[in-house]
Amino acid sequence: MPLADARRPSLLKRQTTEVATVWMTRARSVLSVVLLAAAATLGSTGPAQAALYTGVWDPSYGSIFPSLGWEASAVFDVPDACLALGNGNNIPISGSCAGFSVLSAEVDLYNVASPSTILQSFDLDTNVIVNGINIAGSQLTGIDTGFFDFFVPTLSIAGSGDYSFSLILYGGNKAQLIYADPAATSPGCAFLPVNGTSCGISDTAATGVFAPIPEPETYALMLAGLGAIAFAARRRRR
Repeated sequence: MPLADARRPSLLKRQTTEVATVWMTRARSVLSVVLLAAAATLGSTGPAQAALYTGVWDPSYGSIFPSLGWEASAVFDVPDACLALGNGNNIPISGSCAGFSVLSAEVDLYNVASPSTILQSFDLDTNVIVNGINIAGSQLTGIDTGFFDFFVPTLSIAGSGDYSFSLILYGGNKAQLIYADPAATSPGCAFLPVNGTSCGISDTAATGVFAPIPEPETYALMLAGLGAIAFAARRRRR
């Protein structure tokens, strides 16, 4: 075999490796450019003025409705200036926290025997009194509200439409669901007994978990990075 032919496989392998190295280098450059461009674009819109948080409370109801489970969730808009206070309990919704708002609130009902199946859901009026919020380490950790408007489930495990329920968030991270019959006596009759009514609270107060919701900019940067990585992988296969 001629010497040139003998060297051809080795030369071809070296050239292939060099081409792959070149494309990987270009891919890394493209990734850097894409991420920097995305960051610059997003940064030019200015800093966020508020952070979104979600709170979730999920207990079983207890003895009067033994098969009933309920989950409450809410989304809160917290001004950056409010979080910048760092730490505090029962902070009033004024001054740095004046822009705080409840964006959504919901109660889902399920059978405790099948907690993954939601049987009824109720969107609550977000026009609720907020008495104060808790902040720790510049993070939302609690909220105290008045009662949300009551709702009337038709589920047999929740009284077949005879009872209304009212949600209240209190004690920082606690929640209770007040029941009342007749429906219109909720929630007051749970605290001031009225003849001919059946009212009370869930056996166990739910403990809430608060967590920040990632800003849209975070998702945009992630998508940009994933796109650049996919581009690099596709070029490398070629």
